[in-house]
Amino acid sequence: MSTPLPDAIKAAAGMVDQHRGVVCLALSTDCEELRLTAQRLRSKAIHGLANECDDESGRAGHVATRLANYANTPAFWVEHHWQTILAAVVRREAADLVHRQAILKWLGGYEGPTDAPVFKVQSWQYKSAGQNIEALAEVKAALTELRDAMRAAGLAPAEAA
Repeated sequence: MSTPLPDAIKAAAGMVDQHRGVVCLALSTDCEELRLTAQRLRSKAIHGLANECDDESGRAGHVATRLANYANTPAFWVEHHWQTILAAVVRREAADLVHRQAILKWLGGYEGPTDAPVFKVQSWQYKSAGQNIEALAEVKAALTELRDAMRAAGLAPAEAA
């Protein structure tokens, strides 16, 4: 009989490995957005929060770099940095959902020819966002199972009330 935590780590690592490109994209995007947020906060003299954003940005960039290096096994990075990966995946999934809805709205109002380059690009972006959303949803489900297993083992903080 296997224990749930190692199985959850293996499942999440396998899912991250399977969708490594999309996960690295999510982490890289998260890194850059957090860096820009820290700059804005610093310009408003909110240094404590800016430092937290800088820390999260650095962590996301570090994990993205390590996962992009195919020589590294994702199991270690998933086990130790699952919170960073999960946060980036959730934010990227939300961004892709909003982007897809905006494209769908544009495509609904488009009255030009379907062979026009602008239509082809928008259609491709719609399809690409849909594929990313599906992949990110699978990764998010595996990381959520890992989070629950970590909480059950007492290795992660309980959910805030």
